[in-house]
Amino acid sequence: MVTVLFFLLRYVFLLVLCIFIFRLVKWMVGDLREVRERHPVATGSARPVPEERELPAKTAGGRLVVMESGSSESEPGDFYLIGAGVSIGRGDSNDVVIADSFASAKHAGIYLKDGQYWLEDFNSVNGTFLNQVRVEQPTVLSSGDKIGVGRIIFQFVRWGHEVGSNY
Repeated sequence: MVTVLFFLLRYVFLLVLCIFIFRLVKWMVGDLREVRERHPVATGSARPVPEERELPAKTAGGRLVVMESGSSESEPGDFYLIGAGVSIGRGDSNDVVIADSFASAKHAGIYLKDGQYWLEDFNSVNGTFLNQVRVEQPTVLSSGDKIGVGRIIFQFVRWGHEVGSNY
């Protein structure tokens, strides 16, 4: 009688262990898929830019990559393509809309002039920062520059074929 009970308990334990392992693997795969969707730059997959973030020119010469974010709307790794020019701010009329109370309705702009991208602050209350220095007048951007708007920090990345580098 005792041997039969131990025999049954052993198989019940084995069944519970298999169910636990199956659920653990299922949870891990789901978590990995979520990470891949949230952070396309880190995983190498290219997530399409959502419709509301799509900018006018598909042949953009650069992009703004979110490095740090104080809002759940924009997460590190999200990016915005830059064409001939974009406006950044909290208002819906901007090309790059950021949900941040420290950003003005029309905060800043990036535009292309004479083959160079320029950053301009539109007299925002909290200011626009380029590499942690407040922008007082239109300033030329270089690839890798960090742009601070509110609590969001973007990195400006210029396409490699335009500047002769290999990225």
